[in-house]
Amino acid sequence: MNTLNYYLGDIMVEVTAESKYMDLLNEYPLLKTDLVKKNHKFKFLVTPMGKISLWEANLEEVSKSAEMSVEETVELFGELVNSY
Repeated sequence: MNTLNYYLGDIMVEVTAESKYMDLLNEYPLLKTDLVKKNHKFKFLVTPMGKISLWEANLEEVSKSAEMSVEETVELFGELVNSY
């Protein structure tokens, strides 16, 4: 699997299945709308209830809610993060 990196503050971080969903959203607010554009199943993730239920979730857990494989989810997040 390819490694996908992003910055969290001044620190380079690798996007993996263990990356925290809310950390990514907090660092890259455009993810909220861009994820939904890429896959309509992410609509749930950006609702208040979705945010509460996935507050501590990593991308592996998010992939289940989005009905995507872990690899697809990590790749999608990595592509979007790298586009900012």
